[in-house]
Amino acid sequence: MSWAIVITADELESLLLANVAWHLATGASAVHVYLDRPDDPVAEKLRKIHGVQVTLCDDAHWNRLNKNKGRPVLQMSRQSLNANDALKNTTADWLVHLDADEFLNPTGNLALEFQYVRELDVELHFPAWERAYFADQPITGLFDGVMRGSTKGRHRHDGTIFKDNDDCLNLGMIGHAAGKCAVPTNSNFILGVHWSFREKRGPKNRSERYGSQAARLYHFDGLTPLHWVIKSLRYASHDPNDLKRLVSDSRLAQIQRLLKTGGDRAAGQRLHDALRLLDAPYLDRLEGFGLLDRQGFNPLPKIQSILPDYTLPTAKEWDAQILERYPDMADALK
Repeated sequence: MSWAIVITADELESLLLANVAWHLATGASAVHVYLDRPDDPVAEKLRKIHGVQVTLCDDAHWNRLNKNKGRPVLQMSRQSLNANDALKNTTADWLVHLDADEFLNPTGNLALEFQYVRELDVELHFPAWERAYFADQPITGLFDGVMRGSTKGRHRHDGTIFKDNDDCLNLGMIGHAAGKCAVPTNSNFILGVHWSFREKRGPKNRSERYGSQAARLYHFDGLTPLHWVIKSLRYASHDPNDLKRLVSDSRLAQIQRLLKTGGDRAAGQRLHDALRLLDAPYLDRLEGFGLLDRQGFNPLPKIQSILPDYTLPTAKEWDAQILERYPDMADALK
């Protein structure tokens, strides 16, 4: 069975190109990219890649999907509308809903898993792993570091396992621990951001799921420390009531800590480092609990198999591009 990816994106060109190339190289038959900025210049480059389908999220697009109500305020609402639009139109047998900073990493025969899990009439769930860093190594590349997992489904001992910064951790992670899912396209599934529903949305209609044994979701929640700070500040700019609907309690705790720094860039970096830079004893501790993959992630060979001329920005180059893309955030940082 074939599978495809759907992404709603407002990201730098280098990340989007890396994401679509990685997934095409690892077996996706198509990548459906919905550009949240309808004038995003990356559209032209994406359209030249075989297997990529680009949709510009302009006013006409949102009125078509949102009953003439225009562009939804909440990012999650926009993502869900776009995901289900792709679900109706893709020719693939399965559709996976991801963010641009998430990479589905096959660890086994994913195509075979899709073939047989289809018999179960369920969603296929991919567990979340997120990037962390060695505390004693400089951060120079976008994909440096290790991957740490969550205690989802076995979280009763989190207070003992994680100890420090527990208020800012969600099942051991600073990003989401929910993972993502794939659904069959020729059925009555409705895609959400992290999971799916049957026939209509609502907690009583959550889809049954089967946990993938053939792939993990690798999440790069901020490609650099500065990117993480800016992403958090962008979350903080939402209306407080909307923010509570957007993020977990742990993310809210991170944002509140960040706001107390008053926009000081160095203080924001220190907060990031406290949450993501792990010393040797802590790394051993995570490994002992089965929550660490020291191999990390190097997508460049796969990316270049699709885009031979692709070059990966350094962390320093990425930071410069991020500040240029979000000048309001650059002004807010001291």
